Amino acid sequence: MREIVILSGKGGVGKSSLTAALGSLLGRRHTLVFADTDVDAPNLHLVLGAVPVESHQVSVSEKAFVEPDRCIGCGLCMGVCRFGAIVGESRPVIARYSCEGCGACAIVCPEEAIDIRQVVNGRVDIMRVGDHRMVSGSLGIGESSSGRLVDVVKRMAREQAGEINADLILTDGPPGIGCPVIATLKGAEQVIVVTEPTPSALSDLGRVVEVTRGFHLPLGVVLNRADISAEGRVQLIHFLHEQRLELLAEIPYDPELPRALARGELAVITRPDADSSRAIRQLARRMETPGPDRGHTGQVLQFL
Repeated sequence: MREIVILSGKGGVGKSSLTAALGSLLGRRHTLVFADTDVDAPNLHLVLGAVPVESHQVSVSEKAFVEPDRCIGCGLCMGVCRFGAIVGESRPVIARYSCEGCGACAIVCPEEAIDIRQVVNGRVDIMRVGDHRMVSGSLGIGESSSGRLVDVVKRMAREQAGEINADLILTDGPPGIGCPVIATLKGAEQVIVVTEPTPSALSDLGRVVEVTRGFHLPLGVVLNRADISAEGRVQLIHFLHEQRLELLAEIPYDPELPRALARGELAVITRPDADSSRAIRQLARRMETPGPDRGHTGQVLQFL
């Protein structure tokens, strides 16, 4: 079983749509588990039309709680909190969504009136996508510890993969380079970064490449909406050459793709002759065929 992570750096470049399209093609010959680790805004289940099977509340965040009967109102906790999470005049009140659960307030409290407790901060859903499985995490509104929630999603995805003897875990990662991205990369084997020929996307691509290299993972790049800016494409090709990264695929802009998604369809299935669909099919075939050294680390991108 292999684990491929699809990232983007910049949001809105087509990462989830590409994950769904590739999964629909690879799933014809392989057993898959989809994982959505974009816990702040999971949407892969919408694209794939996943059917819910189980839902689990997750408690991987900690918050401070004050015992009023033991508090003497000395104010030491307010002075030590660097997150501004303790308010009030005569007695401290914990602002839940500001508290990071660091425990500094509990350490300085002379009356031991503050406890650090685990709280429910999200959920993990197990779903069915045809004969395949999907695991999706969702962080509660205003909650913290997104990276820990991603850890739970990945663990449960591997459990599901073991149950159905899956060939591949295909992970739709979060945008950016923060905690959930780092947690998503842990334990992965291959990384595909989706980008587009725009200045902001190229800037974010550089950041996510730098983070991925810290994990020494084979990495390839997919250029989506490749024809919307000739100048942007040239800049991207130059960047890839400098960084010794391979361009795995170029997908042309297709205005029918978002329209198909709005109808709950995947254009790669409903419009197989479109240029964008051909490019995605070629990428899927490439993922199934081990090739020469494609990674900056000297590793080989052997997808399946």
